[in-house]
This record gives sequence, C-alpha cells and structure tokens, in this order.
Amino acid sequence: MVKLTNNLRLPFIFAITKLYTMKLKLLLLLLICQGAFAQTIQMNSIDKNTGTRTIITNNHENGELNPDDSVVSNGLVFFSAGYQHIDTGSNSTDLYFIELNIVHKDNTLGCLKDGEGKIIITFKDGTTAECSQISETDCDPIGFNTAFALMPKKGTAAMMKQNFDKLLTTQIKTIKLFTTEKSLLFTVKTGSKAYIMKHFALLDKTIKASL
Repeated sequence: MVKLTNNLRLPFIFAITKLYTMKLKLLLLLLICQGAFAQTIQMNSIDKNTGTRTIITNNHENGELNPDDSVVSNGLVFFSAGYQHIDTGSNSTDLYFIELNIVHKDNTLGCLKDGEGKIIITFKDGTTAECSQISETDCDPIGFNTAFALMPKKGTAAMMKQNFDKLLTTQIKTIKLFTTEKSLLFTVKTGSKAYIMKHFALLDKTIKASL
C-alpha cells in the first residue's frame, strides 16, 4: 500500500523479480560483461480489478541480468524507472518512482524499511532530490529490491512530477542509500549518466502514448 499526503491508502503494484541468494552468487561468477545498454519496457499493464496502469523500464539488456548493467562504479546497482496511474473513482493519482536492485553482500546494512528507507539523488548541477521508499520492507543479507517515489515521505504529487521532469533533462551524479543501520554512497558511472536519463525518456514516451 502507498501512503500519499492526502492519507488515502492506494494500491501499489510492485512488479519486480526477487533476487535469490544462490542465483546471485552464480550470476556474478559466471556471466560475461557485455558493455552495451538498451532501454526497453519491462511492464506496461492495467490491473483488471482496479484499473491501475503500471509502466516500468527494464533494468538490463535482453537476456539475463549482467553485472555490466550496473549503473554505479562502486557496487552493483541495477536501475529502472516506473510510473503508475491510480484511479480511485473520485480522483486519480500519478505515481513516479525509481526501482533499484542493489547487490551488497553486507549483512550489517540491516533493512530497507517500508516508509523509512530512502535515497538522496545528487544531480550534476549540485541540486538534490530525496526519494522515499514505497515498497515492502527488505532485509535480504545480500541484495535489496526496492522502489522509491520521486518525493520525500511527506512530499506531494507536484514534487514527484517536478523531479521526474528534472530527471528527463539532468544527469545523476550520485545515489545515497539510507538503510536502518547505515548509509551507502554510490557514484554513477560516466557511461551510465545518459543511460539513466534515457530510462525516463522512454517512460515519458510510453506514458504519453497510453493517454
């Protein structure tokens, strides 16, 4: 469930493949890095019961998840951009979010807790955007799969849209992750900065095509 500032409890359909411990270990040992990035859509669907549309970009190139698909230079972070149009009858809400798969192998990180976890994005121009966790609590000792709305915990829909528009035009320099125990600062790879922007460009194009 997603809590917005108007206190409406809205359904959040969090569509992401869970990373399993043994599969991750084998993946990191056996895959050959490929180096090329391509933006595609992982999900573009409408829930039959609620009418909620969910669109999420793919966090890797065609085929298996590859370590070279990581967007940071000091770790393994796999990046997707997402959107939901939630219609409650009397009104509707547009939810913009980032989805991160983070392989960390650090059992001292604790958890990413629903309603408390967050990331802070630092843009190339020095400005920042805080994004609050909106997915279930994740305490996996080697990997997190988490979604973050493009606004702080007490933010507004207008702030989400403003941050989304900035991500269309401004590169990300760093991503700082806050868990229950500590924080991690990830530096975005030079070659991934434009790649991340293309996620949002594809998302924006797909949203407009669905209107």
